[in-house]
Amino acid sequence: MSLHTELKSLFDKTIIRRSRRLAPEKVDALAVKEAAGALLRLKGRPGDQAAMVQQLPPSTAAALCRWLADPAFWGLVGGITKH
Repeated sequence: MSLHTELKSLFDKTIIRRSRRLAPEKVDALAVKEAAGALLRLKGRPGDQAAMVQQLPPSTAAALCRWLADPAFWGLVGGITKH
């Protein structure tokens, strides 16, 4: 399965679109870290992963989507020293 296909199975179109417009200074990196850990703990259980993603606040879901799709974006997020 391609990354694009996996993202579409986890995130709805609205979240995917929102993730593309996400500004680095608007990301709650700690919330994304927690969500990524939860997603990893559900490895091999795609239905549970999708359900977990649906429970996330939209801003965290969008940031998680961007984290999965665009690792270079996290260089920008990591470079922010003040929120």
